[in-house]
Amino acid sequence: MKTMKSLCGMLAVLAFTACSNDSDEATGNDNHIWHVSLTASMGDATNRALSAVGENIAASFAVDDEVVVVDADGSTVVGTLKAQTAGGSTTLSGVLDATSLAENEVVTLRYLSATPNYDGQKGTLAEISSYAKGTLTVKTVTPLTFESNSVTLAPQQSITKFTFKDGSSDISVKTFGIAATGLVQSIAANGTETVGAVTGTLATPSSDVYVALRNKETGTKTYSFTIQDEDGNWYIFTKDANLTNGKNYTATVTLPTKLPTLNSSSAKGTVGVIAGLPAIVVNLGSTIGNKAVALMNTGALCPEHYGKYLTFANRASGLSGSWYVPSKSELEEVKDISSAWGAPNGVNGRTFTIGSNTFFLPAAGLDDGDNDPSDFYNVSTFGYYWSSEAYDASLAYCLSFSSSNINSFSDYQIDGLSVRPFHSLP
Repeated sequence: MKTMKSLCGMLAVLAFTACSNDSDEATGNDNHIWHVSLTASMGDATNRALSAVGENIAASFAVDDEVVVVDADGSTVVGTLKAQTAGGSTTLSGVLDATSLAENEVVTLRYLSATPNYDGQKGTLAEISSYAKGTLTVKTVTPLTFESNSVTLAPQQSITKFTFKDGSSDISVKTFGIAATGLVQSIAANGTETVGAVTGTLATPSSDVYVALRNKETGTKTYSFTIQDEDGNWYIFTKDANLTNGKNYTATVTLPTKLPTLNSSSAKGTVGVIAGLPAIVVNLGSTIGNKAVALMNTGALCPEHYGKYLTFANRASGLSGSWYVPSKSELEEVKDISSAWGAPNGVNGRTFTIGSNTFFLPAAGLDDGDNDPSDFYNVSTFGYYWSSEAYDASLAYCLSFSSSNINSFSDYQIDGLSVRPFHSLP
């Protein structure tokens, strides 16, 4: 990610000039590939970005900031233009491939300081990637020119400075997870947006947390927060907000009382904290009795987050203390708890009801090969959760569910599945 100086470009208005003599044919390209050089500026200097210290900072480019150009349907990246100098104005240069373009086609230009990935933020302004986009209409393909000599790149995300308080006392945040309907988790190179939870871990805990958010939907949404402070306390709460992409906000969030500690006297359906994780007390029948089921998957920072995909051999990786992978019989009991398919905060999965409270298993699908996104299957349509027991040398038991059913299942041990930690009550 770029520094704060680069971030400021997100809020800027950029003007581009493209003339026929600025597009030179590349050698041996059959009149499709063109070297393009465009003049760019940040526009009005009064258009300024949010500052970590409450001051305005003039927006500017950093050297090698990229503007990615894609065709009308977003399926083809036409090329990338890079800023040649830093400051409020610059020259953008690069090679564009006009093979997929036609006269009068509208292309999209996206200004990125990094491919936007809102998951795994650091809570500081300096670490936030910028994201803005605009359009140009193709005038001629040979040579490649545009109808207009300028384009406005509008910011596509909001930045909020959250201040968290427990009553009148500041909470020094260590980790956070945020979920809401339509919340964008990541954006692919072709502009495809994936919705999901946004999480972050602060290098230095702080009561002031800067978070970049993008929502595909307009209007007021209910944002669900899962916060852990530097002392290991957890808070789970919701807040209604209308965060408009392109605008920045400050918000003071006064939290309810932190989650209580769970123990053997905690009643079924009680939500609290045990051995460092938020959990709910679940009765798994007369033979097994009460257990604490974590509210989040291994590697997740909020209930709607998918967390880690683990092979059977590594199923216990990331579990601390006395947390464990549930047995086949424990998952069989979970299967019999009343549940319903739904999409709380826009994430598909099954919600299990225990008294007046619930816990949620997201439909994270499975990883069929080394965390390569192309090898992820059934994401958002199926959930697969390891048990601790092998079926044979190559298969192991797991819990599987979709919108229509929930079953015991066996899957290949080399696949990456989700894990929902269990804990015995002291």
